[in-house]
Amino acid sequence: MYRMGGCTLPGENFALRLKEIQDKVSESLQFSIDSISALREDERQRLDEIRSRREVVQKEIKEAIASVDRAEKEYRNSRLELLAASRTGNEQAEKETYEKAMALMKARGACEEREKFLSGQREELAREERRCEKMIARSEEMGNRFRIALNMLSFDFSEDSAAPLSPREEDIFTGLRLAERESISLARDLHDGPIQTFSATGLMMDLASEYLARNDFEKARLELARSRENLASALSDFRSFLFQLNPSGLKEGLDVALSRLASQSGKVKGTEVRYAVEGRADTLSLPLRTAVFKIIQQAVLNAVGSGRAGKVRIAVSIGKEVLRVKVADDGVGFDVEKERREASARGSWGLVNMEARAQTIRGELSIESEPGRGTVVSLTVPLNGRGK
Repeated sequence: MYRMGGCTLPGENFALRLKEIQDKVSESLQFSIDSISALREDERQRLDEIRSRREVVQKEIKEAIASVDRAEKEYRNSRLELLAASRTGNEQAEKETYEKAMALMKARGACEEREKFLSGQREELAREERRCEKMIARSEEMGNRFRIALNMLSFDFSEDSAAPLSPREEDIFTGLRLAERESISLARDLHDGPIQTFSATGLMMDLASEYLARNDFEKARLELARSRENLASALSDFRSFLFQLNPSGLKEGLDVALSRLASQSGKVKGTEVRYAVEGRADTLSLPLRTAVFKIIQQAVLNAVGSGRAGKVRIAVSIGKEVLRVKVADDGVGFDVEKERREASARGSWGLVNMEARAQTIRGELSIESEPGRGTVVSLTVPLNGRGK
């Protein structure tokens, strides 16, 4: 800040004005976050009410179905009684039996109408449930975006822009870069994988339709069988992508998530993935656990993908002061420095993302590999009580 003759220079006025704008935008963002949180809570309560109501309706439908069955059985019996009465020639008995049959037929119709009405209610509740779930998911996404923006606005823009970032600021920017690179990689993988498979499947189904029009049922059957195989493959790929985006099992510890990672890797590529965890992973904070798992996951994906490994071994050791991870494979290996240099040009961010994640948790990552000699990824993270 510079002053001349007791007057504030334009630079200071600009910084103050920028700070005022920053405060107003931050206040607006915080208000939006609070509003979205309130909306999400309202939707959660409504979702609970809808699910409770749907359970009640489902129970009522079962009761209605049972009532229809009973009414149908009683109506059939009354028809038999009416037939027997008509044979006796007793007009009074026949009249009473007829009236009884008509009453039972109306009761059966009423039960059927109630079942139909309740089924309609159930479908409407199911639609409302899906709408609430989408609204909650969207509100969570919007809230997260607003929080990121709010965190970025918390930076002190009045300082020299060339000043180094604080560790917190660096973590935020590193996270943003990771998210951007991962979204680009996911879009590319989706295009090269499942989307291409769906496109090919559409052509196969068109061809099957032509065969059916020609009454060539055997060729149509073969094309449909191939289409089914393609769809199964695409579904498997989508499940793998979903697991990459949101690894399940981490809340319980690393063991569950690593088990699923090993299972999926074996199914998709046929690679034998084994793991061992020493120490209590459940004592680690969930953010730390997630970052460590993401690094392991990327190392395994590299091994079974471009590394074409037949075997992968994962070892995790959690001590009081240090967490250590080692991922070793027998794949084709690669030139580590060359991979780093060419990552940006090729849009292949696996290695770069692993190093960035290690940086966010103050860990040290080393990668040892040579063409034809496999790869060993080692991670060391000091705990110092912060992960506990």
